[in-house]
Amino acid sequence: MNEWPPVLRRIVAMSLLIVLLAGIVVYAVLPWYEQINLRQTRVDMLQRQLLSTKTLLSNESNIDDELTKIGRLSGDDSLLFSSTKVALAAADLREFIGEVVADSGGQLISVQEYEAASLPDTQAIGLRAHLTGEAQNLSDILYALETARPVIFIDKLTVATSRRSVVRNNRRVRSRPASRLAKRNSLDIRLDLSAYIMVAL
Repeated sequence: MNEWPPVLRRIVAMSLLIVLLAGIVVYAVLPWYEQINLRQTRVDMLQRQLLSTKTLLSNESNIDDELTKIGRLSGDDSLLFSSTKVALAAADLREFIGEVVADSGGQLISVQEYEAASLPDTQAIGLRAHLTGEAQNLSDILYALETARPVIFIDKLTVATSRRSVVRNNRRVRSRPASRLAKRNSLDIRLDLSAYIMVAL
């Protein structure tokens, strides 16, 4: 090697140095870099877990409320009226219907009991409600009945235009053809509703 020209010896030395540095990078630097990335990934994961935990803790009361609601929706107790007597359950259902209609802005005309078909191990409560209102009132009432707990079933729904509304609107059309009030027709609504209580064994 001493007989090699100085230029060639420098080239060989540089090549050996490059190979040595490459070996150091492959066997020392890269594993170290991978360890750093792995640790950073773990740190990011722990930070996300910490953030999620803080979010859960900050919403603990809301989560408890939702879990309570879910608990109420599970089991027969959420589906059936708690009253053990038909008369008491019918009174509760009648009161609930009155509140729903009042909250919707409709007008309850009458509520009458009727005989609804019972399910196994239950006693049916049937109420026939007669009310008036607008389309939005009816929509609000149906939504309230659909989401009610205990469950209330709509066995029959009849909707017609109120005769009083037709007469009133005809008068408005003759007196004020351009009035927007003339275009509103109150609805005559009849609902057959049923709910259930558990039969005492």
